[in-house]
Amino acid sequence: MSQWAKRGQVTKTLIGINVLVFLANFASDNAVAALLALNSPTAFSQPWTLLTSGFAHADWLHILLNMYSLWIFGEAIESYLGSKRYVWLYLLSIVGGSIAFVFTDPTGIAVGASGGIFGLMGAYFVIIRALGYRSSQMLGLIAINVVLSFVNPGIALGAHLGGLVAGAAIAWYFTKVKR
Repeated sequence: MSQWAKRGQVTKTLIGINVLVFLANFASDNAVAALLALNSPTAFSQPWTLLTSGFAHADWLHILLNMYSLWIFGEAIESYLGSKRYVWLYLLSIVGGSIAFVFTDPTGIAVGASGGIFGLMGAYFVIIRALGYRSSQMLGLIAINVVLSFVNPGIALGAHLGGLVAGAAIAWYFTKVKR
């Protein structure tokens, strides 16, 4: 297996799962997204949706932007943390974003990997700081994305902020604990 094929295997698998779920949802006329979506009023009676909602997407642009971001940040973080820690970071960022969404929008419904993506952005920021690299560009990218979350009413701001905080906190822990 080539070096390129080995790199980011978990990231590629996560992207593949997201794309398969999106295609199944498209073929089912949104029935799959309805099953996987996070519905704030029922979130704690259907706790799996705190995670499954991170694998359903609303439309083509939504999945394209999220999967591009997953690919960019995911491969870098996966190579630094290793596959197991990376999976935990990503999945817990989705859950952290979902929990924040439930509390910030108690009547809302959400789908999308954005909590996980923001978790990866927070993690990337923490990791590059821990490695001693300049982080101002990453901080600027996070700021732009947070501002865009504030000004677009259809975007789940709580999920973005919750994922960001969860990912940064988990990455901070991982940078302090030896492999």
